[in-house]
Amino acid sequence: MPNNLPTAHMIIKNEDKFVWYAIIAVLPYVDKIIIFDTGSSDKTVEIIKSIKNPKICFKQFNIKNIEDIGELRQKQLEMTDSGWFWMVDGDEIYSDSLCKEIIKLISTKGDKIEGIVVKRYDLLGDIYHYQSEKVGTYSLFGKEGHLAIRLLNKKNLPGLHLKGIYPHEGYYDSNEIEVIYHPPEKFLITGARLFHAMYLKRSTRGVSLSDTYHRNKYKIESGHKFDTDQNLPEVFKADRPPNIADATVKRSYLYELMADFITPIKAVKRKIFNLS
Repeated sequence: MPNNLPTAHMIIKNEDKFVWYAIIAVLPYVDKIIIFDTGSSDKTVEIIKSIKNPKICFKQFNIKNIEDIGELRQKQLEMTDSGWFWMVDGDEIYSDSLCKEIIKLISTKGDKIEGIVVKRYDLLGDIYHYQSEKVGTYSLFGKEGHLAIRLLNKKNLPGLHLKGIYPHEGYYDSNEIEVIYHPPEKFLITGARLFHAMYLKRSTRGVSLSDTYHRNKYKIESGHKFDTDQNLPEVFKADRPPNIADATVKRSYLYELMADFITPIKAVKRKIFNLS
């Protein structure tokens, strides 16, 4: 493993169903992971404290306003030495192959680029189904799809700082230009994809908008089924402590029935919206 491993940044609240998987998956591939909890009331804090690893720097905050999230991201940035940092959400699970791809990009091309964009699967109902990439696409550096900037290189981005209010904050350089408007050749896009549990129930406390500052996006929708389980992140198959929820449970028959009813309605609404 290269010596110049990135520092991971994670800001979470009530993510106890997936946060263990998210942390364990990337731990071997980072030098340090800075985790800030913003006031969890489920088992999130208990789970993080149970992971005994010197790479983890964990702090708790009780924030009152969404503006505080940007301040915490800036604090994490200031705690990171000049080099690469990796933004990992508590509902993002990486495979070993994707992690290795990222580390290889950093070690072979990292001196010449500013960031890495990661493709993703947006999961629906369970870890075996995902949303069509035609829905909710993003446009980054001339590419469209389910994409997100997940790694940035402070060394090649002098004066890097955060601006804006969550969830519309962004990283800006010393000339006050947001990095998403930098030349496309300065960013690489991964071939492999992370598993994004944004649309699943992420807390054992259930679906609660107030706990995630209106960012809980639980969805019922059919989606596509993976052809094989072989490409699932290895951490889903790993031995887990008894306090960790089993992420491999398949979605229920009731979910399937509701999805069969709701999905065509959503398709019509999206078609109308796109035509308007």
